[in-house]
Amino acid sequence: RNFTWFLATLALFTLANSTDAFLLLRATSAGVSASHLPLLWAALHVAKVVVSILGGDLSDRLGRKRLILAGWVVYAGVYAGFAFADGPYAVWALFLIYGAYFGLAEGAEKALVADLVSPGRRGTAYGLYNLAIGITVLPASLLMGTLWHFGGPELAFLTSAGIGILAAILLSRVRVPAPDVAQAQ
Repeated sequence: RNFTWFLATLALFTLANSTDAFLLLRATSAGVSASHLPLLWAALHVAKVVVSILGGDLSDRLGRKRLILAGWVVYAGVYAGFAFADGPYAVWALFLIYGAYFGLAEGAEKALVADLVSPGRRGTAYGLYNLAIGITVLPASLLMGTLWHFGGPELAFLTSAGIGILAAILLSRVRVPAPDVAQAQ
């Protein structure tokens, strides 16, 4: 039941997480030159790698759910920031913070899958985890594109931020078994 709730919540969060091409489009509309986009993209990934190392350690010490919640809240803040980004410096800062979201949440999400299911069901669980993400990626981008087209980037990014916060609230309802319980299953 907890794993199913986690998957449903993850799918909802993924509806907020459209293709990063919208971030690049927003970057250019906020004044980042096309020639700087590869550098911006590289900076995002450097931030992601650095925070992933710290995030993995924090996930082991503080718990996966806390890190995912923190990551999803950071994500919502970044997307709300993109709604109002008014210049290249703001975009650069948001991209670096967006890398922190990945570093906090991505590894912790996968580790939580292992915590929520018995060892004999982990292969199936990871398949379902990837299915939940895979079936919501296209609708997420369609939603973002539709909102952008009809309401502008502000509406699109704020809607994504709102969905991200809602998913974080729902994730707080997932019960994570104590580490010794998960290993005994």
